[in-house]
Amino acid sequence: MKKNINWNIKLPNVFKLTMFALFLGFAVSCIDEPTNINTFTDEMMGEYLEKRPDQFSEFKKLLDTTEVMGLINAYGNYTIFAPDNEAMLKFYASKGKSSLKGFTADTLKRIVYDHLIKGYQVTSDEFIDGLMPYLTMSDRFVSTSSRSVDNNLVYFVNENSAIITKDIEVSNGIIHVIDEVLNPSTLTIVQAISNDENFRIFNEALTKTGLWKKMELTVDESYDPDNYSYIDVTWIQGGGSKDELPVSKKFGYTALMESDVTFKTKYNINNLNDLIAYANANVYHETKSDANVTDITDPRNSLNKFIAYHLINKKLTYSKFIDDYDTDHMIKTFDMYEYIETMCPGTLMEIKKERSSGETNLINKSTETGDVVRIVATNKDNDAINGVYHEIDKILIYDVNVAGNLSSKRIRMDAASFFPELTNNNMRYYNPAKCRSWVFPKGYIDRLKCSESTRFCYLNAYGGYLDYQGDEIYLKGMYDFTMETPPIPAGTYEIRFSYQPTGGRGAAQLYWDGYPCGIPLDLRILANDPLIGYEEPGSNLEDFGYDAQGVKIYGVENDKMMRNRGYMKGPNTYKDILGVWYGKKVARQSAQSIRRILGVYTFSKSETHKFSVKAVREGQFMMDFLEFVPLEIIESEGID
Repeated sequence: MKKNINWNIKLPNVFKLTMFALFLGFAVSCIDEPTNINTFTDEMMGEYLEKRPDQFSEFKKLLDTTEVMGLINAYGNYTIFAPDNEAMLKFYASKGKSSLKGFTADTLKRIVYDHLIKGYQVTSDEFIDGLMPYLTMSDRFVSTSSRSVDNNLVYFVNENSAIITKDIEVSNGIIHVIDEVLNPSTLTIVQAISNDENFRIFNEALTKTGLWKKMELTVDESYDPDNYSYIDVTWIQGGGSKDELPVSKKFGYTALMESDVTFKTKYNINNLNDLIAYANANVYHETKSDANVTDITDPRNSLNKFIAYHLINKKLTYSKFIDDYDTDHMIKTFDMYEYIETMCPGTLMEIKKERSSGETNLINKSTETGDVVRIVATNKDNDAINGVYHEIDKILIYDVNVAGNLSSKRIRMDAASFFPELTNNNMRYYNPAKCRSWVFPKGYIDRLKCSESTRFCYLNAYGGYLDYQGDEIYLKGMYDFTMETPPIPAGTYEIRFSYQPTGGRGAAQLYWDGYPCGIPLDLRILANDPLIGYEEPGSNLEDFGYDAQGVKIYGVENDKMMRNRGYMKGPNTYKDILGVWYGKKVARQSAQSIRRILGVYTFSKSETHKFSVKAVREGQFMMDFLEFVPLEIIESEGID
């Protein structure tokens, strides 16, 4: 049965009215003229649903049975995804039932909690293509997406539930009507993998190596934001956002797995012993002694390393590998890269978004052979309570070729990529028009050590920032912190720190592995100050050169002069969107985008490192990204 899509739009202020008008103008070619634009202000959420039995009588029974009706008839802020009667009946049938009878009380409460967000009124202008940063009352994130259906733009929740009426405003919240009941998995990722018959060989290896034990955590029950009343959450950031405490501390995992069919047909791997032999012959070891370890539960063992390299301690849905960070800031002619730490000690995985082919999520693509691992489009985003798994089309292995490829290229890491907590609790996301900021209590981020006086914040990707991927780490006051990096391959690197100077910044001493990186950095000084010497490329038409492809580049002599002083311009690959502070400039064209060269460092093995920052003058501090550049490629690196 075809359902009509209604557009009930909440317009609480001039800004949202303007944004809505712009949206309609943009989408007029693919959306029918909106109808039934109404705002309801005189009914509670429960009253609205109760007064429309032709549409919601079954959902009302669920609300009454679970005693949630009283909650949504109280004052507060709520968002509910309300299944209509047809959706409820379809759900009963899928479970072999004809009504609510037969479901346990706990199951019914979980079902209704899956549809309800408490504390926030989430309108469709906050929908993103991916997980939204709001928890349901069942402690789960829901995803939103949009696609064209019968020439109408339709929003979906959790991929399959279409929103048939959106943005119904009631006095205590927002209602979105959906055509399918939300039914997220109740299995952990280990349980979900063990139940999937397509991955018997991989699952046996996961079990016998004991690596499954590293994927058991779901949520840190000891974390309660109400226990951190000493943190001032009225703090207002520059973008106008009020600092928020994370609503939870969830753990997440990702598994990339070869199916039994792939193992057997492409590699003649028919059982665990065959996989052990393959791993012994191909896994890269930094020391010869590791290659002789036969205990498969030992992290040095070849099979253990093979399986661990498939596992990540972040919940990465398909879009969260790299697509979610391809914000409007990123210039779409430059390839993008994301570097992800795996559970195999000392290893990274490279994810590439390739502009020329239009492909995304290219895993460890070889610059020499073009060999690459891809996620199977028809078997991705298999969801679990604490993770997600994807099928891959060929063997994923950290061998000598992958190790060599990673150690021979620039590794640029966005500040947010260092901390799994930001991904697992869905703070790392993009909203072009709305800035949000989170402040973290001590101990929330495992790889971060802060003094009592440090206020450590993360600002989500927002159109007003001139930041790589649009987001940043932000501090204020007399801060003192140390963060642990992901492992960097063995080699000799020039390390750079990227930031945006403003008049409100302070000064800080930077340290690498405990040693100071030159003199303190004054973050108030713009790049065009004589101390740094920046000249906007193109302002001196006589200062130019050519890149490896013969393209003219302006400002190359100025680049050399800045390098002699320990600085570099920002890259040419991203820009400011809104022009609030940075004039809608590309980073290289702005005196407010700088890279400070921390120094040249030699790493004898692939391992993590410590980056420390200590305030020497009170004020703001921000961090955009770190990059690690092998010395042998600096001359040919380019301006991207």
